[in-house]
Amino acid sequence: MPVHDPLTLERWRAIFATWRSSGLSVAEFCRSRALNTSSFYRWRNIFDDLDRTPESRPPQSFVPIRVVPDPIVEVIFPAGWQLRVPLAADAGQVARLVHALGAHSC
Repeated sequence: MPVHDPLTLERWRAIFATWRSSGLSVAEFCRSRALNTSSFYRWRNIFDDLDRTPESRPPQSFVPIRVVPDPIVEVIFPAGWQLRVPLAADAGQVARLVHALGAHSC
């Protein structure tokens, strides 16, 4: 969970207390105070998360992953240049690419 500036937290807690006692909708309140409505909702969500008890928070878990690169085919042409394409590449498209690059004979 990110760490927030205590003064900013205090300011937004005061804003929410004022809003709750105002009887205004969020849109009306924000308009009357020149507040950005998106910021209001974002900070309300932040406080919902901060005020939630540890028991009511969803458990955080990390799942180990292993990144496996896609298998590739490497073709080295007589002129010395190399073409690497994924093994799953469409053979027709690869042939058109080779032809477009001017490597008519391999």
